[in-house]
Amino acid sequence: ATEWQDLQAQYQRCTLVAGLGEGNGLDNPNEWNNAEGLAATSAELSEPHSAMADIHGRIFVADKNAHAIRRIDPDGTIHTVAGMNLNELPGATTNAGYNGDGPARQRLLNGPQHAYVMPDGTFYVLDSGNRRVRRVNGAGLMTTVITDFTSLNRGLWVRRDEALIYYCTDTELKRWTPGNPGFVVARGFIATGNIDVDLAGNIYVTDRLKSAVYRVPSSYNGATVTAAMIVAGTADTKDSGNSESGDPATEVGLLEVRGIAFHPLGGYFLATHGGGDIWYVGVNGEARLFIRGDKRESHDDSFAVPATSENEISEPRSVTVSLAGDVIIASNDVGYIRVVRNILPRPAAPVWDQLAFLPGTGMRLRWRSGPESLYLIEHSPNLLSGSWNSLPLLPSGGTLTEFTDTTAPLNPRRYYRLRGLRAWPN
Repeated sequence: ATEWQDLQAQYQRCTLVAGLGEGNGLDNPNEWNNAEGLAATSAELSEPHSAMADIHGRIFVADKNAHAIRRIDPDGTIHTVAGMNLNELPGATTNAGYNGDGPARQRLLNGPQHAYVMPDGTFYVLDSGNRRVRRVNGAGLMTTVITDFTSLNRGLWVRRDEALIYYCTDTELKRWTPGNPGFVVARGFIATGNIDVDLAGNIYVTDRLKSAVYRVPSSYNGATVTAAMIVAGTADTKDSGNSESGDPATEVGLLEVRGIAFHPLGGYFLATHGGGDIWYVGVNGEARLFIRGDKRESHDDSFAVPATSENEISEPRSVTVSLAGDVIIASNDVGYIRVVRNILPRPAAPVWDQLAFLPGTGMRLRWRSGPESLYLIEHSPNLLSGSWNSLPLLPSGGTLTEFTDTTAPLNPRRYYRLRGLRAWPN
């Protein structure tokens, strides 16, 4: 109950950040009715299957039936960052396809179901129709990391050091490492959904048609999953309509559960595509209703959370938690992206105030931090201006962190600040 109270104190309102609601869920061309670079709320989406943010608050959307990855910037504008538009393909009738690696804005995608975002903005694309997992770096260059000609499904998870990847086919959970790609960790699912990993390394897999969530140990060696591994859902197609908030998660109907995302409090959110709901499962195994939805095309631009009695959303496909603690939801065939902002103050950065100008090199900043801490470095030419800009670096955690700003000028002055961020469970 205390954990749930903490969560309620953290979140108060869900707001729409992207989607016009006029798409039909079918092969819409990219640019969403020519909204490129304009307000994301004026853009059509086409069955967005995931939405995930980097450390700068930029939300990357896998817009499945537009065959593209979009980015929603903090200023509210929307931009294509991978995939091509029909107007860039003279004579073509579809923008789905494959044309190898290279600049991401000149590469064709085919029904991408996930864009897994690293904190610095590097992202991985589960390019399902092309049977590949592809990486796009900060310079916008796309390369293929995994080629698997079985039926790739929605699940994708990448460790921060990028040396471990979990991904799903329809019925299997697989592991990629540089020396052993495509190892089957577990099999026997009916239709895998999304995946996430807890602090102990256990892999949580949603099974959409089983309407259940499995916890798979990282040491699992390719065997079939069992009913004893189900940690949420009743393993049937019952909706959550008769379930009570506070029931054990294994007694709650999670109709077509797809999305899953761990929260720093230790529990995890679940998105049920068929039921239309967002649930939170606490560390004690109790499920609490966070947002009540349905399958009747319900939509509201803004509403208070927890929302337990009104049908505010429908068909959520994914839920993620950003480094800033925001909950991001992708939902509906016509496409909406919603954010539940974290209203609590960010953890303060315990700065060790050592600042030194190194001639010919730049300004060196050093500070102490906890091993799980992450900080966003920002600078401004004038404390009164309020124009803080992020430096292009994500500091790693540790007891002592050092950063040298090689662009720091002697004159005019430059001011720095560190903004603490909540640690991602990954």
